[in-house]
Amino acid sequence: MSTIKSLAKNRKNRRGLSGAVTALILVIAAVIISLVVVGFAFGLFGAFGGTPTVTQVGSGTMYSNGTVTLQLRSTGSVQIVSAQLVGTTYSANVITVNGQAGGTMSATINNVTVQFNGFTPQAGSTYTVSFALSDGTTVEASVVAQ
Repeated sequence: MSTIKSLAKNRKNRRGLSGAVTALILVIAAVIISLVVVGFAFGLFGAFGGTPTVTQVGSGTMYSNGTVTLQLRSTGSVQIVSAQLVGTTYSANVITVNGQAGGTMSATINNVTVQFNGFTPQAGSTYTVSFALSDGTTVEASVVAQ
């Protein structure tokens, strides 16, 4: 009989979390969730408001007439101001982005064509093209002559 009474007494002493502890846990969870959401939002706004990053996708090709074709990935809107063939005095005569002369790169993979008039590349050689962008940055891309 005493065993039954002690079991009943233990059950009465066992309670769930008190209301104050439950409220504290909910407040902490809400703060953590809101910090994650705010951090994510500012991360997105930082990417949209900052300087775009431009990188080369794959390898570019230079043809025997001095035309270069390549793909550049941009994280934002930026224009190619000029292009220079590194190690030479050749500058681009014509630059097209996605088929538009003087076009602006958008936040995607962009098809870029550059014409270096008067330059005859050696087949199989690798050349570097330096692009000056409207945001003041410079991007270098490698191309292989065919």
